[in-house]
Amino acid sequence: MAHAQAPGLRIPFLLAPAHRRSQFLLHRRLRAFGASDPGALTRELEQGGLRTRLESVEAEHRASLPGFDPGSVMAAEGALLYGLVRALRPGTVVETGTASGISTAYLLAALDRNGTGRLLSIDLPFEGGELQPLVAGTSIDLYDASPLPPGKEPGWAIPDELRARWELRLGDAREVLPALLAEVGEIDLFFHDSLHTREHMLFEFQKAWPALAGGGVVASDDVFQRKHDALPAFARSVGRSFTTFGNLGFVRK
Repeated sequence: MAHAQAPGLRIPFLLAPAHRRSQFLLHRRLRAFGASDPGALTRELEQGGLRTRLESVEAEHRASLPGFDPGSVMAAEGALLYGLVRALRPGTVVETGTASGISTAYLLAALDRNGTGRLLSIDLPFEGGELQPLVAGTSIDLYDASPLPPGKEPGWAIPDELRARWELRLGDAREVLPALLAEVGEIDLFFHDSLHTREHMLFEFQKAWPALAGGGVVASDDVFQRKHDALPAFARSVGRSFTTFGNLGFVRK
């Protein structure tokens, strides 16, 4: 319910369903990120057939793991991520939380269309309904899990033709992310989609922000999931405003 959301997120929570239904609101948000022709971006995504391919992946996931959500963004949110990358034309994107790779595929499709840029992903994967860890010694609460179907690898949803710009590193983001950022230097887009606790989200945002280029974006999925204030609290801490679209949240540097 809206009143259960943190102050500052109550109205965005109420607006999330409208975002998913409205091309006008999608295009308005893309214009705010610098897209000169948002309609052209959404059309090229539709014509590319990626959404249809991802729908078949989601269906396979549900058949393999009944009762578990595939952990994927909805179509409008995927279009927003795609259009954001097309508009920003980032050189380096860092993502945490790959799972099956639905969001990752949208990011990679946009990089491919741009003809430039790379995506570095961090994932802590678990397999099957019993949440078997693929990284030894790790565990996860059932509420936070987006397990892979048995026998599948992280990012299995990503089409082969989009993988050339992608690198995946396995492990806990609390351990892997600082070293990765130190290695790559400046980044243009950071996308959080791993553990959605307040503490962990703020950790990732605060680590990514110094590495972010001017005009770059910190983005997050599932900003309403645990009903805390990580997104607005982070925005205040860096003196910026935040925006949302569906379940996605954004802070621009």
